[in-house]
Amino acid sequence: MKKTVVIFILAILGFNFQAHSQPLSPDLITSIEYEIDATFQKMVALAEKLDYNALNQGVDDYHKAGFLVNGNYYADYATLISAVKLSAQGVSKQKLVLKDKKITVLNEQVALLTASGTSQVNLYDGREFTGDFYWSFVYEKINGEWKVIQSHQSRGR
Repeated sequence: MKKTVVIFILAILGFNFQAHSQPLSPDLITSIEYEIDATFQKMVALAEKLDYNALNQGVDDYHKAGFLVNGNYYADYATLISAVKLSAQGVSKQKLVLKDKKITVLNEQVALLTASGTSQVNLYDGREFTGDFYWSFVYEKINGEWKVIQSHQSRGR
C-alpha cells in the first residue's frame, strides 16, 4: 500500500512538472524569426501603400488584448483601424524607414517584435511631416499564419 501511495504521488508530481517544455532549438528560433520578419515587412509595405484593408489581414483580434497608439487605448482592432483610416484621409503617401528591430521568440506560437524608425508623411495639400516612431507587436501563430494580436505604437516628441 505504501509503495502504491508513493507511485501515485510521483505520478502526480510528474504530470505537474511536465508542463515545462524543452527550449527551442537555434534553428527553430531562426526559422520563426524569419517568418515573423517576412510578415512584418509585408505589413510595413502595406502601411506605406496606405492599404488598410490588406493590412487587416495581418491582425487577429480574437483575444481582444487591446491596442495602444500614441497614448490612446483601443479595446478592439476595428475601432483602431477606423481611427487610422479617418486620420489618414489627407495623406497622399507614407514612407517608413526602420532603424532598429528586435524579434524575441517566446515559444513556437508566440513572439514579440519591437522596432523604431522614422516616418515621412506627405499630404495632398503638399505639406510633409517627418517624425520618429516606436512600435511593439505581439505575434501569435494562428491557423499556420503569424498574426498581430496586440500592439503598442507611439511617435517621438
